[in-house]
Amino acid sequence: MSSVVVILCYIISLPLIIVNVNKFMHIFQQSFYEMDEFFPAIKTTKSARIQIYEVVLIVLAALSHFIVYFLLLYAALSVLCAYLTINHRPIAKKKFVYTTRVKITFAIIFLIILASIIGVYYISSYELSLIVFLVLALYKYVSIAIMLLGNLLAQPILKLINLRYIKEAKKIILSNSNMKIIGITGSYGKTSTKNIVASLLEEKYITVMTPKSFNTTLGVVKTIREEVKPYTEVFVCEMGAARLGEIKEICNIVSPDISVITSIGPQHLTSFKSMDNIIKGKFEIITNAKKDSVAVLNIDNEYIQKGISLYAKEKNIIDFSLDNINSKYRVENIKMSDKGSIFDVVDKDTKITVETKLLGKHNIYNIVCAIAIARELDMTIEEIKRGIKKIKPVEHRLELKTMGGILALDDAFNSNPEGSKAAIETLCMFKDKYKVLVTPGMIELGEKTDELNEKFGEYASVLDYVILVGEVTTKYIKKGLENKEFKNYIIVKDIYEAFSKLQEIQISHENLIALFENDLPDSYIK
Repeated sequence: MSSVVVILCYIISLPLIIVNVNKFMHIFQQSFYEMDEFFPAIKTTKSARIQIYEVVLIVLAALSHFIVYFLLLYAALSVLCAYLTINHRPIAKKKFVYTTRVKITFAIIFLIILASIIGVYYISSYELSLIVFLVLALYKYVSIAIMLLGNLLAQPILKLINLRYIKEAKKIILSNSNMKIIGITGSYGKTSTKNIVASLLEEKYITVMTPKSFNTTLGVVKTIREEVKPYTEVFVCEMGAARLGEIKEICNIVSPDISVITSIGPQHLTSFKSMDNIIKGKFEIITNAKKDSVAVLNIDNEYIQKGISLYAKEKNIIDFSLDNINSKYRVENIKMSDKGSIFDVVDKDTKITVETKLLGKHNIYNIVCAIAIARELDMTIEEIKRGIKKIKPVEHRLELKTMGGILALDDAFNSNPEGSKAAIETLCMFKDKYKVLVTPGMIELGEKTDELNEKFGEYASVLDYVILVGEVTTKYIKKGLENKEFKNYIIVKDIYEAFSKLQEIQISHENLIALFENDLPDSYIK
């Protein structure tokens, strides 16, 4: 077999490899570059499963050992497969972002592919040439391997770049010695709380917060380098974590003056491995805060109560609750409707009547937390009341709006056991509406995922109609609905089909309102 023929066919086959490297890199990005999230996503979507035409590729590669013309058939089929991969991909809800990390990884992947071309050129034995084509026939697995190898080899370069950025961020923080740092973490509610806290504090202070969900070390560093100025008075910093040590790493850059834990639950249980590790991980924001710092904690959460006894016995704690009369801040006289919420926030000295357009019980917790922080930073009652009136609904977090002509309660950012139940309770406040749930289910709940999704289905059975997005992740929601003998549901393949179904339902139910609960990455919906 001519080496020229081998290398020619290999080069012709490379587009198929490159297209799939790009596809799997997108999934890897949506999995936060974490192996323990990437491989479940691959398994869930079956995107690495061998198809019939791929078996044909393997057969053609094997036959090329005997008849050289089969190489041309193999090359032609590989080009066709690349074309089909590109043109039959579903529209991505979350576009592939070509970050610095991705660009460096792709540069290394290019070098890997270039080296492989040179290697193939120097393969002289017939048997080794056959192995090359058999490997190419298994291109999906080769693409995953190349992508992961490129990512691995990119790490030393990325670490050097990141270290430089981290040093710059630390320098900025040290130069702003009078700036108050508020660190916010939690299994659920941290982004909403961050937005509410920052909005309230802006009534008195020049405030900077981490945008959107920039809650990783590098997200925090980017915010500091680009947004924190010498005149910034308060920095509200959201801190996320999927494993032990990640919040500690952020605190080494921005050690909080005020630490907040909004809630603790079985989110990221797959990577944390246990609830004890989740509790320990979240309390890193307190154990790594400044010595004279204050901790603002929701003591209605049983896991936070456990964490206090383990990690915060000697800390200055300001607790808040919706019903515990012994907490420093508590809530009374709650009244909720489809127009918003009214309630009183009480401490031993004052009572603040809160009127807000925000919906849901969890937002009451968030506002109480914000008030506790505002009082700690010496804001007056008048400043707090003015600030609360300016609080706007957080995007995709029980946000009431119109979507494609449909009245929607948009809670699509994320979903968790507490939040999903609260969202359905909020939906049920719309007494005169035809209530529809649209959801792909909950993920990252470890071994409890199936159980909690089944419960989700059970308490969703009080609604009028349920649209389940994707067969794999909604299997146990369906089981929960059927446990309650609920039959008014449908399973659709994606969010676009779900919208079509909603528009169809709206023809006979003009008073329809749809709750969009969770918005899984494309990598999870199948």
